[in-house]
Amino acid sequence: MPRTVRALAALLLLLAAAFAAPPRAGAGAAPPALEPPGTGGFPVVERALARLTTHQRLLVVGAHPDDEDTQLLTLVARGRGGEAAYLSLSRGEGGQNLIGPELGVELGILRSRELLAARAIDGGRQFFTRAYDFGYTRSLEETLARWPRQVLLEDVVRVVRRFKPQVVVSVFRGTPHPNHGQHQAAGVMAHEGYRAAGDPAAMPQLLAEGLPPWRPRALYRSTGFDREATTLTLETGVTDWLTGRSIFQLAMASRSEHRSQDMGRLLDLGPRQARVAWVEGGEGAAAKDLFAGVDTRLQGIAAGIANAARRERVAAHLAAAEEAAARTRAELNPARLSAAVPGLAAALGHLRAAQAELEGAGAGDAERQAAELVAEKAAIAEAGLAAAAGIAVEAAAARETVTGGEELKVQLALWNSGAEPLAAVNVALVPAAEWPVVGGVKAVAAGELATFDLALPVPAGAEPTLPYFLRATLRDALYDWSGAPAEVRGEPFEPPPLVARFDFEIAGQPVTLEREVVYRVGDQARGEIRRPLRVVPAVEVTVEPGLILWPIDQRAPRTVEVTLVSRAAVPLEGEVGARPDPVPRPPAPGWPPVPPRPFTLAPGERQTVALQLAPPVKLAPGRSAYAVEAVLADGRRFAAALPLVEHEHVPPTPTLRPARVEISAAELALPRLQRVGYVRGASDRVPEFLRAVGLPIELLAAEELAAGDLGGYDAIVVGSRAYETEPALARANARLLDYVRQGGLLVVQYQQYAFVEGKLTPYPLEIARPHDRVTDENAPVVPLVPDHPVFTTPNRLGPADWEGWVQERGLYFANTWDPAYTPLLAMADPGGPELRGGLLVAPLGEGTYVYTGLAFFRQIPAGVPGAYRLLANLLALADRAGAGR
Repeated sequence: MPRTVRALAALLLLLAAAFAAPPRAGAGAAPPALEPPGTGGFPVVERALARLTTHQRLLVVGAHPDDEDTQLLTLVARGRGGEAAYLSLSRGEGGQNLIGPELGVELGILRSRELLAARAIDGGRQFFTRAYDFGYTRSLEETLARWPRQVLLEDVVRVVRRFKPQVVVSVFRGTPHPNHGQHQAAGVMAHEGYRAAGDPAAMPQLLAEGLPPWRPRALYRSTGFDREATTLTLETGVTDWLTGRSIFQLAMASRSEHRSQDMGRLLDLGPRQARVAWVEGGEGAAAKDLFAGVDTRLQGIAAGIANAARRERVAAHLAAAEEAAARTRAELNPARLSAAVPGLAAALGHLRAAQAELEGAGAGDAERQAAELVAEKAAIAEAGLAAAAGIAVEAAAARETVTGGEELKVQLALWNSGAEPLAAVNVALVPAAEWPVVGGVKAVAAGELATFDLALPVPAGAEPTLPYFLRATLRDALYDWSGAPAEVRGEPFEPPPLVARFDFEIAGQPVTLEREVVYRVGDQARGEIRRPLRVVPAVEVTVEPGLILWPIDQRAPRTVEVTLVSRAAVPLEGEVGARPDPVPRPPAPGWPPVPPRPFTLAPGERQTVALQLAPPVKLAPGRSAYAVEAVLADGRRFAAALPLVEHEHVPPTPTLRPARVEISAAELALPRLQRVGYVRGASDRVPEFLRAVGLPIELLAAEELAAGDLGGYDAIVVGSRAYETEPALARANARLLDYVRQGGLLVVQYQQYAFVEGKLTPYPLEIARPHDRVTDENAPVVPLVPDHPVFTTPNRLGPADWEGWVQERGLYFANTWDPAYTPLLAMADPGGPELRGGLLVAPLGEGTYVYTGLAFFRQIPAGVPGAYRLLANLLALADRAGAGR
């Protein structure tokens, strides 16, 4: 992402976070926390008033992070003061990562956080289903075989009924079409969910979650890639006067938060449009606006109330609240924000009166749904009222982590920067779990900073902080969230461990502000750094390596390093050992347990213990595993760590990493090489695994690519997408090709379009759009030149070497190529065309050039024996190329 775009995105993130009213606990989203404290000032007041003058609710449904239509989200949430949300079926776990090593579950966490960063800019909310992204699929049928139709439909209906949109926009068509199968599933589920959400007979299980039927008024689909089908065009080049940027520019800043996906966008000026096609409902295909035919006045919230008298009273209060907010907004002056207090207090009073009407005995589903919508507006009014009155709150813990059984000190602060005193401020620490609630009360004069020093005893059995969808084992391609509270299912993450609540009155109206308790520290270079509070286990246990490819002819023991980290405030002692682990598969016979070794840990100490794994007397090919466990003297057991997924643009988030060593035993012969250079690619952990089996891998830095002696290497391997992640690589490409001409071997793993468009290959090679790929990891593979050394030396490859591959065979295959290349493999997805561009070999001068789209970046870290054997054979071409110096 260009530096100016990144800086603007960061600025807008802070500004957008300030716009957002802090939701109530249990409302489905954590209060904002990681921005520095403040009143919010003019932006919060103005946005609150805008949101109190309209009732527009939009839900966009797609399959993955980056599928969302950020223009529509921004238009409704920022441009119109409405409520917008994006429902992504998955968290994007099956994709790739341009900025770090995370793949799978950890990539899903990163992309979930990137979605939240995007929503903070465009103003929307974020939801998910329990679907785990298992990679590209070519059909709806293949997708629904892993994502059961009824499970997806239930999760989509859950979000529709919880968020209560008037308009749903499906990013994809509602019928099967030639596209990613998961995209097709998102389209089908959006259309079916739109209809099922309002069906009283559909999803009765959701009634137990307090989610009765809700019927959206209109369904559209996005036509960004299908402009001829457009029935409605919405202008997004208009300027948001509060930021000085157009809706389109804000939308592109939002999209640029998808950094792991290479989604940085320019913030262009000028007219822009969002396009959709009408599907059903509303005013039909002739509609001139997204909400045509929908009552977007506040009093429209009361439309479904059955009792006519009650409906009229509620509607009257809502109309009065809207009128007070509109009048106040029209007169708003940044230099006199306190002048907005009476108008906001009046609007809040009418909203409270509407709430009182809706709390009557015998209220039905429509009344409860209206009450929830009014409560949301009341929370917005409270936040705006507090900002207009000059109230700022803070909640800071004395440390970042806490363990069960300890005491946590927290300081709360309320700054009354306004001109009116607060007669009584009640504060409380409200935990998400079954912890005690502690608090206090003070009067706060105008201009006073009041602080509250509180101590919270953390129960001994407090569960560590962990995303709720990781608390149970994946069920094929679905997260198991059955143990999570109903109100959390579908949310990005669980509520924070601890929230501070401030209750007081302004202009006669009760106001509640909430703020997540965080840890903050001053950094001399960066200033204030804020991090979420986390509950952690007393001991975290990690083991490296977590996977060993064990050649069956190697008898020497292998050392694994177990790192123990004490999170407790008192000294700990115990033993750490390893045992054959029958989960998820029985261990191969003969693997002996590892005798435990004693340890002692001071508070906060990190200690590494070496354990020796010895092979059984008879080692046969297959998979086994060891579980590593630390047992304290008091009997407590710990067998995992909670490392953080952490990048500068998103808050750190823990994930679960069991202390487990996977062993993949296989026949593996290695070529006799002295030095192999490796240029690391995107999310590329291949070099470490190759080094672990005995290959002499050396990472090549930019300096060596530019000016080093490349002739000293037997072979050089370029990691997947390295031409994108390492700018020096393209600049050094001519040197690399000269290295090959002089007898070297260059193996280039898959690259994207810039690689071929930059003519970086020695002979012409093209990649199709969309690119050729084989997504079925079990697709048959046919050697085209069976006696080629790639299939014979030093490992004789056979059908078994194509078994056990994960997620896919490969991607970004060559589509056309110069006759100088020899294709070595043919493969095809079921029903798809045969592809021969997955592995190409070409002579170049005295050396050999290889391009391969095979997904080594997934197979090698997964311990797939055939991938190791094939890559070893590719490196053995160095001898034939004359590079074996």
